[in-house]
Amino acid sequence: MILGIDATNIREGGGVTHLKEILINANPQQYGFSKVVIWSNQKTLDILPNYNWLLKINNKWLNKSFIISFLYQSLLMSSDIKNHKCDLLFVPGGTFLGSFSNIVSMSQNMLPFEKEEYMRFPKWSSRLKFKLLQITQSYTFRKSKGIIFLTNYAKNYIINFANLNPSANIVIPHGIRASFINKPKIQKHIEFYNENNPFKFLYVSIITEYKHQWNVAEAILKLRQEGYPVTLDLVGGYTVEALEKLKKVLLKDKENVINYRGLIPYDELSDVYINADGFIFASTCENMPIILIEAMTAGLPIASSDKEPMGEVLENSAFYFNSVSVDSIYNSLKDYLLNPEKRTINSENTFNKAIRYTWKDCYNNTFKYLSEKSKSYAN
Repeated sequence: MILGIDATNIREGGGVTHLKEILINANPQQYGFSKVVIWSNQKTLDILPNYNWLLKINNKWLNKSFIISFLYQSLLMSSDIKNHKCDLLFVPGGTFLGSFSNIVSMSQNMLPFEKEEYMRFPKWSSRLKFKLLQITQSYTFRKSKGIIFLTNYAKNYIINFANLNPSANIVIPHGIRASFINKPKIQKHIEFYNENNPFKFLYVSIITEYKHQWNVAEAILKLRQEGYPVTLDLVGGYTVEALEKLKKVLLKDKENVINYRGLIPYDELSDVYINADGFIFASTCENMPIILIEAMTAGLPIASSDKEPMGEVLENSAFYFNSVSVDSIYNSLKDYLLNPEKRTINSENTFNKAIRYTWKDCYNNTFKYLSEKSKSYAN
């Protein structure tokens, strides 16, 4: 069998990480695939590993804008898939409008399906983009022979939203790199910390409308006003409008306790986690946040948004808050700082759960499922 992978719309973030990690761990012959053919832009292909069984396809259309690559995917790619004699096409990006019919798709983005979240974006063009993705992904999921979801929350929500066949799917969570593994530290009371040795909070995520970094920053400043020796490092890229919201809060930070560090290369992130004392995650829209799993694996006690799927991932082992309420975040972080015993229990629980997420398991479960779907279609 020959497996095709449509990565035409995968250019950055968790989608690239997922694709890279499952291919690094892959042994497709084990599941009956003699060759894997992948279509993507050159930047993404350069990140992926090189193997004799992996054929990377690039052309002038795929290196242009999303719209141009989308038109290629919709109008021209199916003939290429047939020319390469692919038995099955795996669509990790969630959208495929071509005529090739034997596909397995994957859901990695909840934003198109949660209107309350994509309506936070001020630009009409952003809202329109997510609405169009909702339409194209729903269509793709309905025509798919199978769908891979990352969490039960995402599976149940999207199956209900798009009226999908509940039996033609599977839940396969992301994995985590071993470099992030760091056993939980001994948790100390906030009285142990001072101005020269502050408690260092970390929040890793793109600064954008549904991540609420500005509310977290306000809560940190409120804690500082009450004498708690805490700091906050923010790591990640940004959207312009959301960064402006954060900058307004940073103007109030006269002591420079909030540090926006920008985007840090993925290979350097494990050190960032190791140097932190605690982790905050305020996102209100996620499928399965790799960042949250990274923090769990790094042994950090976590304060988190109370929106799903964070509860599914963290269970009872987090300090929860309402991300749109500064007071809720403040009260949760205050409880967090004053309860080292609970921090200890939580970090041990989440660490023990997180180390079970491996990219090897993710690869094995994914390729096993793809193999089963390919064989069932052939029969």
